[in-house]
Amino acid sequence: MTDTVNSRYDCSLGILTKKFVALVKSAPNGVLDLNSAAEQLAVKKRRIYDITNVLEGIGLIEKKSKNNIQWKGYCDTGNMDQLDVEEMQRNLAELESRTGLVDKYILELNTNIQDQQRNANFRQRAFVTDEDIRNIANFKDQTLIAIKAPSGSTLAVPYPDQLTQDLDEWRYQIYLKSQDGPVDIYLVSARDEEAGSEDSGDQEMDSDHTPGG
Repeated sequence: MTDTVNSRYDCSLGILTKKFVALVKSAPNGVLDLNSAAEQLAVKKRRIYDITNVLEGIGLIEKKSKNNIQWKGYCDTGNMDQLDVEEMQRNLAELESRTGLVDKYILELNTNIQDQQRNANFRQRAFVTDEDIRNIANFKDQTLIAIKAPSGSTLAVPYPDQLTQDLDEWRYQIYLKSQDGPVDIYLVSARDEEAGSEDSGDQEMDSDHTPGG
């Protein structure tokens, strides 16, 4: 029980903020990659965003790119208004409270999922049909595929080489690789399939199975 309490305390935003600031200040040129920070601190990226939002708001860091921030440093700490410090402390306390609430919801959801998975009746009904998926509004007029692959399979979707102003003309390639068995790909629905089955026939998908050993 003591280990759990200590782990929870170590993950608090106050402690994480101190560790994060130390990482930024020790980074080359004060530029830190947020993905690397999340890995080094062993926390989810949303906790890193909680910290950067506060630090950026009080002018200690600035964004250099999507996943990189740079340390700007303190201004004249002697002139720092006590009200600013108290505001920062309130922001951190509020963020920590929200984080605790989110963790509580995640734990409850995981517990409910585990309970449902142990229920035989639930397991028999734990499926969706291709029609269920096609009826999702966000998937309208989209080409949908389902992929069944062994554990450990990798999937990569590189950014298109040729870009045009018309997004509909962008061509994506999907690379699938499996070391432990075949990869099955199913066409759930083809874009503009109402126009005729001949358009759907032009869809072509490949998968790569590399035998282990």
